[in-house]
Amino acid sequence: MYLSIGEDAMLIEGGISATFDIVVEQIKRIGIDPQRIKYVALTHTHTDHIGALPRLKMLWPHLKTIASPLAAKILSNGKLLKQFKGVDSSISKIMQSKEEIAALPQDLEAYDFSADIVARDGDRFDLGNGIAWTTHAIPGHSACQIAYHEEREGNLAIGDATGFYNPEEKVFWPNYFESLPNYVNSIKKLAALQANRVALSHNGVIEDRTNDFFSQALAAAEAYHQEMVTRTANGEDPQAIALEKAKWVQTIADHMPFNVMTALCEMLINLSRKENEAVSFTLQ
Repeated sequence: MYLSIGEDAMLIEGGISATFDIVVEQIKRIGIDPQRIKYVALTHTHTDHIGALPRLKMLWPHLKTIASPLAAKILSNGKLLKQFKGVDSSISKIMQSKEEIAALPQDLEAYDFSADIVARDGDRFDLGNGIAWTTHAIPGHSACQIAYHEEREGNLAIGDATGFYNPEEKVFWPNYFESLPNYVNSIKKLAALQANRVALSHNGVIEDRTNDFFSQALAAAEAYHQEMVTRTANGEDPQAIALEKAKWVQTIADHMPFNVMTALCEMLINLSRKENEAVSFTLQ
């Protein structure tokens, strides 16, 4: 999660339940009055991006949640909670096993995921002191995903638009879970903004040669897609490929339940086979 501070402030991303206490403590430590924080800006509705939201809204009722139109619909769907609880709990248990948290978060009596503000492409949120964020629709990873761009300092919060990036290994796991063409086009759209700093929702910030980062993300997507197409065309079992890929993903992204990673890897295989069309993976 990120905190942008102008005259007012805005949290970007909704974390998971297990990070709620950590974020609240960090905000206290840097001396920001929570009443200055007007918004929690969501990029998309995957479990690991909304988990702390109900706890933040309960602690600070004045917060307004920003979400895309589709995200707002998803967040109001009663079926969300059951799926959320399973994955959120699994991630929390993994964090506890790694001694990243001391105790598991307790269940809430009620969970409020509702969006207060529906943000459409091009909407602007002015925090004062020259800090304003503009929203950009960037489907591909998720149909409901949006990015936030702050022009004065050149900050760009992109959710998971470039997939999962491990900076230590300098490797990507492409995540075109909604659509490969949309995923590619959204990365190009983000690159065209010429940001100085790209805030990832996993593993930190890219501050140098951001266009190179986007080019690398596109190249990784192309390589992954072509591998899936070639291997399945040669008769390999998609489930066996998915299991192999999930084991690899676990070496670079070890906070997600293995069964979830396997299902997502199988989803990518199916999308690559279905969307095996001409897609340009090169920045203009």
